[in-house]
Amino acid sequence: MLKNYSAIDLRGIKNDLYEYVVGVGNEDADFKGAFIRPDRLGKIKEMISKERPDIIFGVGEDLESNRKLIENQQVDVLSKPYPIDDTLAKIAGRNDTFFEICAREIISSRGYVRSRLIQSLSRTVSLAKKRDVRLVITSGARQPMELVTPRELVAFGALVGMEYPEAKAAIGTMPRYLLERRGLL
Repeated sequence: MLKNYSAIDLRGIKNDLYEYVVGVGNEDADFKGAFIRPDRLGKIKEMISKERPDIIFGVGEDLESNRKLIENQQVDVLSKPYPIDDTLAKIAGRNDTFFEICAREIISSRGYVRSRLIQSLSRTVSLAKKRDVRLVITSGARQPMELVTPRELVAFGALVGMEYPEAKAAIGTMPRYLLERRGLL
């Protein structure tokens, strides 16, 4: 008999597979998330007062923009945490910024691009382990056909270099910790 995971999807759509879901955009979800790009960090307070997100995702692009996002105390999760280096991982660990590993990016890519993404995510996981940065694995689903089960997310975590307990924590314990830290649970 298969055991169900107690899982939380920090970026997806509401469904029966997950205990709680954080939606970004117009998705129906238990909690609301919002993306912020590095060039918009100066207007983060305005975005927070306007959208009132529960979780703030920073969208990384390069080392310089990733550093700006990681150093900002209001950013909870760095989405697309690559490229990343040891210094940025150390800062993220100190600021308790999470790194997001999103399955949708891999699923929607093909060939060489997919190979490079897996390589980048593996490096990110390795640095996160070394510097005690918390990792979360998300489905990134925007519509029902893109849903990924918690078991598939755990397998995806193993693909990018996580051990089974780490991958399981990345869909359960770590997201729960983040939601509790934000006072949502």
